[in-house]
Amino acid sequence: MYKVATQFIIANMLFTTMSTAVLSADLPQSKQTGLGLYLTAQEAADFVTENSQAVFVDVRTPEEIDKTGLATGTDALIPLVLSTTNKKIGLNPDFLPGMIAMILKRGVSQSDPIVIICRSGNRSATAANLMASLGFDNVYTVTDGYEGDRAPTGPTKGQRTINGWKNAGLPWTQRSAKSCSPARTGGDC
Repeated sequence: MYKVATQFIIANMLFTTMSTAVLSADLPQSKQTGLGLYLTAQEAADFVTENSQAVFVDVRTPEEIDKTGLATGTDALIPLVLSTTNKKIGLNPDFLPGMIAMILKRGVSQSDPIVIICRSGNRSATAANLMASLGFDNVYTVTDGYEGDRAPTGPTKGQRTINGWKNAGLPWTQRSAKSCSPARTGGDC
């Protein structure tokens, strides 16, 4: 028993070290969080596959999901912001109620891992900070997001081609945001 427990502890320490390869100093301020828990898209895919307690939440808008698809394994779609009638983006009033509904429905504790993804890592950082303010201490942000960052130079300058879930060739599906339950009820996908 002692040997198994020791192996588990060592494996967990190695995985934790590997999963935090992204450092705050390497990120723009807009992608940094108070908790400092970061995953690349590839690390996030591995993390949610290997950790049955992890909850994988997409915080992009329904329009983004409809246009670009959804990462395979996403547990919930709970947009952080929404388009308003005049096309401006505003904070989704259902974000925190939706996250709380999802947490209660799934029995997530404040120490269970939550992995949050957005388009390129900015909104997921904001969402992670909001969850941390509620006492959740194991909230990761996917720093390169679903679509990745824009290429700074070259023939694809300005296009989202340098990292991210889709650019890493990770599994995704083209489906409508309406295939997930409403955000306020927990956004189950």
